[in-house]
Amino acid sequence: MKELLAYRKSLLTSLEDVVGELRQAAEAIPEADWHTPPAPDQPAPHQVLAHLRALESQAIAVRLRRILDESEPTLPLFDDEGWMAAHYDPNEPAQSILDEYARLRQQELSWLHDLPSAVWNRTARHPWWGVRALQWWVEQCLLVARQHREQLS
Repeated sequence: MKELLAYRKSLLTSLEDVVGELRQAAEAIPEADWHTPPAPDQPAPHQVLAHLRALESQAIAVRLRRILDESEPTLPLFDDEGWMAAHYDPNEPAQSILDEYARLRQQELSWLHDLPSAVWNRTARHPWWGVRALQWWVEQCLLVARQHREQLS
């Protein structure tokens, strides 16, 4: 049990740390490159950041909250491509996107800190992923952030 508690604490620390890592990666991008794809068929850094924030606000935070609030909820799919097509604003300052993402992450961390062990095992059903525990969803949250950070590097 000690190992599991230590792992969950480390997971939350990593979730907090990845925000700073994203900020560092963003600071390294020259202003002129924010809307330039690094290669054909790849998104520009601005799109990467906006996509991450969309996933966080429209899917991840919503899923975490529902798992915490409801008994075995069924989580909807999120059409990230459709959402981006309808809502992406290339003129939104990257700093605003990062700030909103950081705010969302702090909110999520406030929900997750000091949870009883049993809550980490609460499950939800997803049409694509099936039945998964809260811990799995938190791990996915970190994975998504790290994948987007790599796209910015």
